[in-house]
Amino acid sequence: KKSSMEGVVLFADDHIYSEDRPEKALFESLRSDLPVLGVQSLELASKAIQSIGTFSAIVLDWQYTQDETFEDIAKELGTGKIPITTAQKEDAAYAFLLTNNFYSLIYIFSEKDIEETYGEALRKKFGDRIIIEKKDENFTIKRVSEFKKKILEGIDEWKESNRNLSLPLKWTVAINESIQQIFKELSEAEKDWILEIYKSAQSDGVDPELFVIELLQLILSESLVQNTALIDALRNEGERNLDFNDSDEKKKSLSKLFSRLHYSELKPDAPLMTGDICEIDDNKYGIIITPECDIRKVKKNHDLYFDLLTFSKDSFENSFKQKHVKDESDRVFNQSIQAMHFLPSFPSLSTNLDKGIAINFTKDSIKIKSAELQILINERPRKFKLNSPFIQNLRQRYISHIGRIGTPAVHSLVKTWNINN
Repeated sequence: KKSSMEGVVLFADDHIYSEDRPEKALFESLRSDLPVLGVQSLELASKAIQSIGTFSAIVLDWQYTQDETFEDIAKELGTGKIPITTAQKEDAAYAFLLTNNFYSLIYIFSEKDIEETYGEALRKKFGDRIIIEKKDENFTIKRVSEFKKKILEGIDEWKESNRNLSLPLKWTVAINESIQQIFKELSEAEKDWILEIYKSAQSDGVDPELFVIELLQLILSESLVQNTALIDALRNEGERNLDFNDSDEKKKSLSKLFSRLHYSELKPDAPLMTGDICEIDDNKYGIIITPECDIRKVKKNHDLYFDLLTFSKDSFENSFKQKHVKDESDRVFNQSIQAMHFLPSFPSLSTNLDKGIAINFTKDSIKIKSAELQILINERPRKFKLNSPFIQNLRQRYISHIGRIGTPAVHSLVKTWNINN
């Protein structure tokens, strides 16, 4: 019986090409049922992950004893010569797992018994996505079929019990298919398509790097919404039933989920962007709402101003002291109050993610000179930005608020005359 696992499996073991080794026999046997990429070192495994992206599963040895340069495989992956020196690194495999962010099932299959030493830490990071098995004295060439069966059954059992985790793998496949098609079409239209788009954006005065990235993301989205396999997978996932759970643990996990949807953590060298959340002082934050197309110009001209919407650390709880807010408490995140905007679970305010943001359009907008804001950012580095589409929703509502126009009230008799007739 063949495994139902979809996608490519990465098999990392330093003996997969060694003659008369059970690892080689296991690798060749797995390849008869699954598409498998074999590498002989953790360095090459890292390069494979960077080059190919998400694997459906990673079968990983723990100890690497060879000290060679695998030129042929390295050349195939586009990495040149890579010296394999992992024997000197006692915890190389552990470091590999902690430093590489990948979304795959991880099947550790090693001579070393690592459950006691590393099991808890690995499950803390990977949760149910990790299986740890030990190679024992029974792992011989003659008995490879038994271990192959055990690995495939372990993969299938994991997949069956974690159906919710298989959807992102299908999503990755859809992204890979779509982006390859998009790149093909763009390159057929114009061989220097990246440069032409870049120069076009640059001549318009916008940040060309961000513009190219955002434009391609939008095109990718247009392709994904037409991917029937992905839509069917999402529909199947949506038909699953969830047991009711209102425990504090569930509230916290959902708050963590929606916090991640709303905010992205910024790297130290991230460019200045619309939606960046700046720390104004010890009690106040500001969200940059200057349009993306103006960011580059304002940043370069220190006499121009950035527009920000501000909120204090206790803005959310203070807003609920107002009766009209309290009366709408169940609907505030639906933006039911015209002059106010609410955002949930801002990470900088609480590790429990139980503190939100309240912005009052009538009094919380400020302008900060470009030079002053950049100095402020250097002193108080940005940690988060408000994601799309939430930043666009915030800007649209603010612009709508300040652009509203008062009109004469309609006489009561006119109302009656129109309504009754």
